Amino acid sequence: MKNVTLNTIKINSKASSILDLLRFLSALTVFLFHFYVPLPGYQAVMIFFVLSGFFISSTVLKSIKNNRWSWSEYLLKRITRLWIVLLPCLFLTFVWAKLQINLFGTDQKITNYLDLKKLVGNIFFLQGISVKVYGLNGPLWSLSYEFWYYILFPCIALVIFSRRLIVKFLYTLIFITISIFVGEKIMLYFLVWILGALIPFIKPFKFKRQYLNYTFFTVSIVIAICSLNYQAGSSFFSDFLVGVTFSIVIYIITSLFNNSYNTKFNINKELASFSYTLYLTHYPLANFILTWLGSPKWPFAKTTIIIKVVLATLVLSYAWIIALLTEKQTDKIRKLIFYTNYRSRSKKIENPY
Repeated sequence: MKNVTLNTIKINSKASSILDLLRFLSALTVFLFHFYVPLPGYQAVMIFFVLSGFFISSTVLKSIKNNRWSWSEYLLKRITRLWIVLLPCLFLTFVWAKLQINLFGTDQKITNYLDLKKLVGNIFFLQGISVKVYGLNGPLWSLSYEFWYYILFPCIALVIFSRRLIVKFLYTLIFITISIFVGEKIMLYFLVWILGALIPFIKPFKFKRQYLNYTFFTVSIVIAICSLNYQAGSSFFSDFLVGVTFSIVIYIITSLFNNSYNTKFNINKELASFSYTLYLTHYPLANFILTWLGSPKWPFAKTTIIIKVVLATLVLSYAWIIALLTEKQTDKIRKLIFYTNYRSRSKKIENPY
């Protein structure tokens, strides 16, 4: 592993800033899709998978290469990252669902998704495996995929790069067991996630002529956008195609723009800093608003575009405020945990994932 050169990005680089923007735009697409804007909301999740595959694999591979791999440290970071937004999100999902039921009449369908079993299952990333998403909060489906991919990839890496045969056998067995447990669909979409994980192994390129670099980048963006399918859940092939085209875009970004990017205020980083919260928390409130719009209690005779824009802006602001209290505190919470449990080994958090 020491002889492997990894294609990773610098923290304060143009590439990092561009990927931050891509992350936010993907979350925004899902959000607008749930407000009935005709956008490829489902396939925007494929972009999340590829981005996650790239960032997580970079973190795992660097740790293994530097002989600093630790399952406890890795899982603590990943679970902290997920739970700091997920736990408040599940509580808010319950609150908005109850308000919706009390104000607009009993909705038996949503009531059936608020039981304790589904709550516990969603806390431990079992939605889509043994339980449904809690409170009909649709975006929760992808979180179980992400979590189990976080476990599966290190197993693959340790099988490949470990020198001990017993370790290779052990992690192969763990990988097979988890694969059977999570089921065929989650494993099928692991192939999309893996596309991002392959990027660190590919040597970066750059043409001598700058206009060729920008031409190549522009063409890749156009192809990636054209690959998007606006029909939700159309087919795995179309989803995989989106993964391929956007993994190429990410590879080109890491190759061409991995240089310093010094700015006092990085708007892309700020936008990305609440993308996870936006993705996870918007749906219960959006569903509440849309139910209100269709009820006799809606105060306006006609819902204009201006009213819809105001409502969408309110939901965005709602997610941003929640992020201030949750997602943006991730590093502080991690450092507190590591200071308490691993005081002698605490170090700087480098990756937003």
